[in-house]
Amino acid sequence: MSESTAVAPRERIVDAITTVLAQVLDYELPALTEQSRLFDELGLDSTGVFELLMQLEEALEVEFDTDNLEMAHFETVRSLADFVAAEMDR
Repeated sequence: MSESTAVAPRERIVDAITTVLAQVLDYELPALTEQSRLFDELGLDSTGVFELLMQLEEALEVEFDTDNLEMAHFETVRSLADFVAAEMDR
């Protein structure tokens, strides 16, 4: 693997989640960490989940299997990044 491979996969996923969350929620997000809670802290709702997934699929060029989705995947940035990484490895 060459050094031109820009960003580590995990970092790329977290960056995409952060970028897409700001677009979906339509406000400037505070500094996010992997512990940031999507519903409790950031105000994500069920409608936003659908939009978030669609935009992540586009940003990361992945297709999510909706049969694998659980609300627990949307608890924190970390849990969502774990889910996305697992889906990308399928």
